[in-house]
Amino acid sequence: MMSNHHSILFFTTILISLMLVIMSSSSSAAPIVERRGISSCYKKGNSKLTMYWIPKEGDKDMTNDGKSVTLSGRKNKSLKASNGKSIAKVSSVTYDKFQMEGTGLLKSGVMVNLGESNNVFMKLNRKKTPYGLGDNGNALEPYVSVASNDLKRGTKLYIKELDGLKLPDGGTHNGCVRVDDKGWSFSGCQLDWFVLRYTSYKTLVDKVGDEITAVEKNCKIKNYATKQTQRWAVL
Repeated sequence: MMSNHHSILFFTTILISLMLVIMSSSSSAAPIVERRGISSCYKKGNSKLTMYWIPKEGDKDMTNDGKSVTLSGRKNKSLKASNGKSIAKVSSVTYDKFQMEGTGLLKSGVMVNLGESNNVFMKLNRKKTPYGLGDNGNALEPYVSVASNDLKRGTKLYIKELDGLKLPDGGTHNGCVRVDDKGWSFSGCQLDWFVLRYTSYKTLVDKVGDEITAVEKNCKIKNYATKQTQRWAVL
C-alpha cells in the first residue's frame, strides 16, 4: 500500500501535469483565434479596392462596360412596387442602372432599392436611411461604408491609402471605414467602398488606386456628409 507521503507526491505530480497540459493547450489555441480574424491578404497590400455609388436620375454615369451615359431620356419604364403599383416612371437607361446597382435616386428625392426580385422596387425611408440601405437593413454612410464578402458586418478597418485623402465634398479622410454591406459581383479579399455618387468615383479612382492595405482596428468613424452631400442627395 502507498504511504501518505508518497500519495501526496503522486497526486501533486498528477495535478502539475494536468496544469501543464491545460497551459500548453491554451497557448497552442492562440493562433486559431488569429486565423478567424481578418484574412492576411488584407494586410499584405494586395487586397482589391473598388467603389460603388447611387445612380441618380439626370446625372452622368457609366454602363457595365465603362461607357459614359446620362440617366435621362423618355420615361418609358415603371419602377414597380411589390403590389404592382408604379413608384415612378424613368428612362430605360435609368431603369437599367437602378437595376444593376440595386438602388437609385430620383430627382424628386425618392430613393428606391430592389425588393424581392430584380423587377420589384421599394421606397426607402430617407429619415432612417438617407444615403442608402446596407445588406442587413442598416444605413449606409458616404465614404465610411464598405461592402465585403469575407468580413463580419460592423468590422472597423484602417486603410492607410485613405488616410489623409481629400474628399470631393470637403474634409479629409482618417482611413477608418466599416463593413456595412455585401457585394454580389466579387469574392473575397476585396472591399467595395461607398462613395455616394459617380462624380466622386471619377475624382477618387486615380488618387486611391485599386490595391490597398487594411487592418482591423477600433478606429474613429467620422461623418463626412456636408451641405454639398445633402444637396446632391435631395435631403
